[in-house]
Amino acid sequence: MIGALRRPASLDAAEAWGVLATVDVGREPAPFDPASVEGLPAPARRWLTSALAPGAPLHGGVILQMRGRIRLGPRWFPFTADQILRAGVGFVWRPVVGGRIVRFEGVDVLAPSEARMEFRLHGRIPVVGASGEDIARSAAGRLAGETVSWLPAAFVPGSGAWAEDDPTWRAVDGDRFVVTVPTPVEPVDVEVTVDAEGRLRSVAMSRWEGSADPPAPAPFGGEFVHEFVDGDGRRLAGSGSVGWRWGTTGWEQGEFFRFEIVGAHAIR
Repeated sequence: MIGALRRPASLDAAEAWGVLATVDVGREPAPFDPASVEGLPAPARRWLTSALAPGAPLHGGVILQMRGRIRLGPRWFPFTADQILRAGVGFVWRPVVGGRIVRFEGVDVLAPSEARMEFRLHGRIPVVGASGEDIARSAAGRLAGETVSWLPAAFVPGSGAWAEDDPTWRAVDGDRFVVTVPTPVEPVDVEVTVDAEGRLRSVAMSRWEGSADPPAPAPFGGEFVHEFVDGDGRRLAGSGSVGWRWGTTGWEQGEFFRFEIVGAHAIR
């Protein structure tokens, strides 16, 4: 499916947001039944029964508001952003980075027909503009990791959140499992670590690093500190840090994103 994402961008950010917001608008989310996760690895069961209250609607999308700090080159800048995320389909992330003197506005998109990244200085001067296969493959890794972080309901067997194949599972040990997450580009394996109560502690994957020379898969992941509880009682990754070279000696230089979720509401 990578080839379907190679053509030039055809949607602006608002259109892509609208596409993701209406993908499953007619689907009535099923309620969460804890018995539905009995066939999953033990840490995955612990995660989902901690993240979801019995009867919680199994939505396939979420809209988030966040803030934090992002590293651009050697400097860390504050940011605020909103994001829409749809399991197995894509995301639109719309940040404002920096402040009055130096401010970048941008968008990072993975949608059914495109993958692209654009940033402008003060909203006017283009500084980043990229699309194509490398962007799509990297975005697929982002989608997979963030779906674990912010859409636990999608992973309940029978949720109906996935357009085609459901995720598959493999146990690692008592606190870790690997879930293979469908994306519109390619499936992505995400190793998930939870604590004794089932709270998310970290995610790790081999993510396509399109900016490498040559582009290649690289260790990627991060850790979570606090939870965010939404209006339906879902427990999501609330704060943490992510970046390249997770789990290696290069993590100090690879970390580039520290976030805090300040708002979240599920969408069908």
